[in-house]
Amino acid sequence: MSSYKKVFGLLLTASLALGACGQANQKGANSEAASSAQTSQTSTQNPESGYPFTVQNELKGQTYEQTFEQSPEQAVSLSGFTTEMLLALGLEDKMVGYAYQDNEVLPEYKEALSKVKELSDQNPSKEVLIASQPDFVTGWTSSFSDKNFPPQFLNDNQMKFYVPLSEAPNATMDTVYQDFQNFGRIFAVEDRANEVIGKMKAGIQPVVDKVKDKKPVTTFVYDSGEDAPLTASATLGTELIRLAGGENVFAGGDKGYATVSWEDAVNKNPDTIIVIDYEQSTPIEEKLDYLKNQSPLKDSEAVKNDRITVIGLSDLMPGVRNVKAIQDLAQFFHPEAFANE
Repeated sequence: MSSYKKVFGLLLTASLALGACGQANQKGANSEAASSAQTSQTSTQNPESGYPFTVQNELKGQTYEQTFEQSPEQAVSLSGFTTEMLLALGLEDKMVGYAYQDNEVLPEYKEALSKVKELSDQNPSKEVLIASQPDFVTGWTSSFSDKNFPPQFLNDNQMKFYVPLSEAPNATMDTVYQDFQNFGRIFAVEDRANEVIGKMKAGIQPVVDKVKDKKPVTTFVYDSGEDAPLTASATLGTELIRLAGGENVFAGGDKGYATVSWEDAVNKNPDTIIVIDYEQSTPIEEKLDYLKNQSPLKDSEAVKNDRITVIGLSDLMPGVRNVKAIQDLAQFFHPEAFANE
């Protein structure tokens, strides 16, 4: 274990103690429909309480304002990454349900999550959501689509909502930090949010400094698909790869995930391959077997040299996992930079 991992792990564990996507094409839909969100503060804000606090959520080009007069008391999270963001802020006692846990929750949050009811392994039904009596909902952008829980439905049922802006295309670590700050404002735990952000920055910057002058290592991100692969494009994951000293060969555009051709993937000739693992997708063993033995990339240098790594979808989504993701990817791309650790 590198010294960066040890330091961050100790700091984050201590701070926690003190403070207390569907199928492959669904994941693509989540990112393709991803929102951008901005926050603003009402002019009548009480400087002592921090309320009211207004958040603007943008979904499909339409803006929805949500004004919080007080901290939510019964929150539901509809994605693994927002669940862990809330748990990182010590908010398990203000949660009444969670769903869509893409990967197993981090060990440090298992006990906290055990206090919260699992509503579904994907989006729950409207009836199940209403029965949990939430006053606040957050999660995947797709959770707020017309077929799931559109804004009008939520507000008609006295549920306010927040769409994380770091799920939107071309997100950066700054937008992740903004999401933590917004959750901090919504739940009146700003100090805790700032503490988490500080620990994340302290864990990321030393790694970035180690690889920033290295030649970027190109990589192909394989989510799923055999006829045509689904790959990460303008996602936060692409930014994590960049910070780790890599370069996503399919970076760019305005969609989080994109379906590309195997011919294009072969022609990109990536140095490495990242395979994404999550519960609602094809088992990781099957993905790796197909990639190495049947896919058009089976004869690529990346496969021949076994320059393949597996990473959880939750690691590439916003949250405290981003620190370890950057650390692990940096060591994968540039092992020589960490030879003495």
